[in-house]
Amino acid sequence: MAKKSLTSVILKVLEEAPRPISTRDLALKAKVSWHTADRHCLKLQLDRKVDSFIVGKSTAWFIKKEVKT
Repeated sequence: MAKKSLTSVILKVLEEAPRPISTRDLALKAKVSWHTADRHCLKLQLDRKVDSFIVGKSTAWFIKKEVKT
């Protein structure tokens, strides 16, 4: 899968999720390995497109909302 299409797939899965989604569930829905999903989400986090929080040993990802001041 091309990098650009993987970005759009991950963002689409996150947009359609009603709540933050774990790396494992994201990888299953995007049909990629856990490591690929995790590393790609970290790159998206650096681009400030997604954000995350830790629950136990899992990371939950969500689309970052813009805050207007």
